[in-house]
Amino acid sequence: MLKRLRKDIKTFYPAVIAFAIYNLVVRTIFHAYCPFLIVTGFPCAGCGMTRAVFYILTGQIKRGMNLNPAAPLWILFLIVFFVERYVRGRMSGYIKILLVVVVLVTFAIYLYRMKNFFPGSPPLVFYRNNLISRFLRKMKG
Repeated sequence: MLKRLRKDIKTFYPAVIAFAIYNLVVRTIFHAYCPFLIVTGFPCAGCGMTRAVFYILTGQIKRGMNLNPAAPLWILFLIVFFVERYVRGRMSGYIKILLVVVVLVTFAIYLYRMKNFFPGSPPLVFYRNNLISRFLRKMKG
């Protein structure tokens, strides 16, 4: 189990470093993380997911569900993935199917929330300092 985990860390550490640098840069400049939000001003399907997962895992289920109701699905997916990859040492075909289902359900929840609750409380808010708005303001003069 630890051998597989070490191998994956070694394989993916450049991506982890790139994400850390990206996080530092965009949070410093835009005070946001989501590239979709930064460019368009609209929240994406994953906005609020990290906080939602954190709240659910610390027992604040209602608070987590308010941020992103798809969070429990991602927690379940990550548990199943971890067990398959690191405990059993295999990658079953159903993992990819489960991932597709979780992504589709997440997107469906996002569309429902955007239609019925946007704009509302975070993360369903419009980010006024987005790049498109900045560009349009510069074009106007």
